[in-house]
Amino acid sequence: MPSGIRAVLAENLICSALDLECASSNDQTFTHSDMRRTARLLMQFLPGTDFISSGYSAVPNYDNMFAGSNEDAEDFDDYNVIQRDLKVDGGLRPVREEDVIAIRNKAARALQAVFAGMGLPPITDEEVEAATYAHGSKDMPERNIVEDIKFAQEIINKNRNGLEVVKALAKGGFPDVAQDMLNIQKAKLTGDYLHTSAIIVGEGQVLSAVNDVNDYAGPATGYRLQGERWEEIKNIPGALDPNELG
Repeated sequence: MPSGIRAVLAENLICSALDLECASSNDQTFTHSDMRRTARLLMQFLPGTDFISSGYSAVPNYDNMFAGSNEDAEDFDDYNVIQRDLKVDGGLRPVREEDVIAIRNKAARALQAVFAGMGLPPITDEEVEAATYAHGSKDMPERNIVEDIKFAQEIINKNRNGLEVVKALAKGGFPDVAQDMLNIQKAKLTGDYLHTSAIIVGEGQVLSAVNDVNDYAGPATGYRLQGERWEEIKNIPGALDPNELG
């Protein structure tokens, strides 16, 4: 659509001016051109919005059942470097490979415990190992999808709920993950995360336009990337130290 992205930017500006929640819609694929994807992102990335992406895909585009996102798992490295280049807090942080491997393995084992505890089709150790290192579903062993869908329907028909997941995690040896899951269930009940521009941080604390008021009053009064968060964004694994070159 001619001038379509300008219209999106105008909508973002109006929302911000009226102190409404501004989710900049980068959760939707609109082109496979890397140049156009980046151009579309930067016009919200630089000035900032409540949510630069209202859904950053953590999987490759081919695995995203929500029609894909403007940014996805294949953009993590570039996105982190762009944050560093432009000194913008885009919401991501650099991580180290060994840490990612450990977290992904724990997540796969936790899911294995949930399936076992709820009597769902078992997740094999082979699948856990594959999920630890896989880029996407193409790197995973085949599953009996018909059986998985049957049990998914059973969960709906029998009104099985999140507390069963919490119990399965606790009994399966993942008390910390169980507690996190329980906290999410509590958040659903209290509903505080439904407030304008809400995020959940720390130990389940909700920050929103209600208790973390937008006090922007013009140039140089907004959020500034500095201190510990800036050091975190700068600390990209593999970055070369100019003082050690040549």
